[in-house]
Amino acid sequence: MAEAGFYSVATGVEDADAAKCFLCGKELDGWESSDDPWEEHKSHAARCAFVQLGKKEDDLLLPEYLSIVKQYMINDIKRMADLAKEDISDKEEEVRRRCSGRK
Repeated sequence: MAEAGFYSVATGVEDADAAKCFLCGKELDGWESSDDPWEEHKSHAARCAFVQLGKKEDDLLLPEYLSIVKQYMINDIKRMADLAKEDISDKEEEVRRRCSGRK
């Protein structure tokens, strides 16, 4: 599964086979022994840049590897921006409650 970009995100027995793509963030669970991780990844996240390359990390050429690193950084910045927006929204709601006299 790791060769197809997945790492374990299992937290217990119920999701013991849960995995997430390091690049696109797609989470999958309920794996069958006959499942092909590359095919599952492709069918659920065809736009993932890692899937589109279709190569194991060890087989990537330098420009391909750098494009993956670039996309990882872009995705991480977007994720951090989304978290910051949520934090700002939470604080905004708190300020609105205080200004309107609600607790």
